[in-house]
Amino acid sequence: MNPIRRYYVVPIVIVMFSIIAVFGFGSSDTTPDTGNFEPIFMGYEGQITRVIDGDTLIIDLTTIRLSLVNSPERGEPGYQEARDFALTVCPVGSNAEFVEDSWQQTDKYGRSLGLVYCNDMFLNELLLTNGHAEISTYFCDKSEFGTEDWARAYGC
Repeated sequence: MNPIRRYYVVPIVIVMFSIIAVFGFGSSDTTPDTGNFEPIFMGYEGQITRVIDGDTLIIDLTTIRLSLVNSPERGEPGYQEARDFALTVCPVGSNAEFVEDSWQQTDKYGRSLGLVYCNDMFLNELLLTNGHAEISTYFCDKSEFGTEDWARAYGC
């Protein structure tokens, strides 16, 4: 091989191998795209151990506050309905997936903030859709989920 050609071939081969090493050969994800909102998983899976109210529950030993959702508190009208609805979607003992809000990981009470999925249902959005909660517009620009379609549909 002539020396000039080697000057071009060797760097090109090095660049190609570097790109492959950094980005890999392709995706190993074989899950079909359902078109549903699928956040990047930054949380964990666990079991629902208690539902405190519509927007607060416990997964394993971690108290979770749903991002961008505000349901009635104990003693307020709609509290029991919101809590019962959350219990229907996420019954005690069922498996749940928690996705942490990376922009706002905890609230002022130390509860973890994020999204909760139970039985292939998205609890945050379902509470809004069924009238058991309102969007917390104050947090729309403080949550990584504030620009998602479901949040924008309810006022973010």
